[in-house]
Amino acid sequence: MIFTAVALLMVLVAIAAVALPLWRGPRSSGDGTEAAEATHRLQLQELERDLANGVLAEGDYAAARRDMQDELSSREVAGQTAPGVGWRRASALAGALFILVAAPLLYWYYGSWRVGVEGVDAASVPAVEEMVADLSKRLHGEDANDLQGWDMLGHAYVIMERYPDAVDAYSHAYKLGGGSHPEILAGYGEALTLANPDDFMDKALPLFEKALTLDPTNPQALWYGGLGALQRGDKTLAVSRWQALLAQDPPAEYRDIISKYIVEAGGKPEPKVATIGTGARIRIHVSLAPGLSGTVKPDETLFIFALPEGGAGGPPLAVRRFQAGDLPLDVTLTDQDAPIPGRNLSGRSSYTLVARISTSGSPEQRAGDLVGQVDWDKASGKPPTIIIDTQIK
Repeated sequence: MIFTAVALLMVLVAIAAVALPLWRGPRSSGDGTEAAEATHRLQLQELERDLANGVLAEGDYAAARRDMQDELSSREVAGQTAPGVGWRRASALAGALFILVAAPLLYWYYGSWRVGVEGVDAASVPAVEEMVADLSKRLHGEDANDLQGWDMLGHAYVIMERYPDAVDAYSHAYKLGGGSHPEILAGYGEALTLANPDDFMDKALPLFEKALTLDPTNPQALWYGGLGALQRGDKTLAVSRWQALLAQDPPAEYRDIISKYIVEAGGKPEPKVATIGTGARIRIHVSLAPGLSGTVKPDETLFIFALPEGGAGGPPLAVRRFQAGDLPLDVTLTDQDAPIPGRNLSGRSSYTLVARISTSGSPEQRAGDLVGQVDWDKASGKPPTIIIDTQIK
């Protein structure tokens, strides 16, 4: 309801800004004509001074005066032929009607209304696919030598799990770059690996090794280079590369996987980071109170979000969407989960963390929803835990 009221108010303001000036028409006081006449007088005085000081000849002075007079006359004619009241008011009504109809239609097509229903990822899929298709068309046409464009296209295809297309895009980038860009080498190697795992040792691993020669800190090359070293039987090199990757403070879910591989290869991982690390990150354990388990459907929507301490102050700083059937779970909130750019977890030390099962699927809290929350300060040194134990009445 609050969003609808604000949206309606904004539409009304837009209508007023467009329609009212058209409806009222130009002011009867003739401000525009008076300003033009005042400017004309000043220019005329300047001409007369130039003539008196010998700057202008008589002929030039007369020509300049004629031009000024013609301009003033044309402005007066334009003012006299301005649109009539009927035309202006019809335009005002048409403008108001256009905004009233166009605003909801445009928001329906382009707006973020789908985020609350489908989640951020699902709502953005059609737009991303369209952008990727446009980029591919451009690169296969007039911009075939755009190195950065091919790199971006390859990365997009990997995210979309279109691995053969990613291999094709990265092959173009590789040829254009001459094999001198570590990020392209690593991306190409990853695409080859994902498209056909049997190509890893013979085709992909040499690309990762070359990337590490150019940039020993490249994350993709460190990960896959470690896998290659392990397959060759060089566990010491594999552990060394994965520990170098851990030192870059990857997200918690990746850190767990890397640590597992290090242990299996005989190494010792770095200690886990349970509190906020570089880049503002909160690792939260969320569970459902046992007494409420029978009242929850597995496909009901679960929202987990962080608010400024006390829970007030506008939209969440970070939010993620799951299903109730995922409980219990460990989730990491980061600055990347901010619904509004610039309003995120960074720069704060205390938060109100909330987990809510929405029976309606709406982000807005409603009766019947199940909720749990906790106030948490990163200085406590303890990872936060939320138990969903309260039903909204």
